[in-house]
Amino acid sequence: MYQKQRGATMWQWLFYGLVGIVVVYLGLNLTPIYIEGMAVKKAIKQLENAGTMTKREVIKKVDAQFYIDQVDSVDAKELEFKPLRNGKTEVSLEYEKRVHLIGNLFVLVEFKNRVEI
Repeated sequence: MYQKQRGATMWQWLFYGLVGIVVVYLGLNLTPIYIEGMAVKKAIKQLENAGTMTKREVIKKVDAQFYIDQVDSVDAKELEFKPLRNGKTEVSLEYEKRVHLIGNLFVLVEFKNRVEI
């Protein structure tokens, strides 16, 4: 008596390989963007301990941190300052990054960072 064969067919293995290649390709393209996004978030979060700094000093401090972390996709001059009712100031930086995948396919990644100083 013959038993039914078990296991994946060639087409299933090709499909699994294709899915794996797509996941690796997306990871290789998106990882640098998220690493840079974390560097921007770190630079903005460091402003919590800034105390009473002027706008120019805040921009200079963030720009220096961007230089250290090699952040190229956003400039510290794009920081937005908004006075709050409690006497503090909200510093925010919102930007988006578009990554070309293949053909006419792009991935849009949005980053929003805010801190009160």
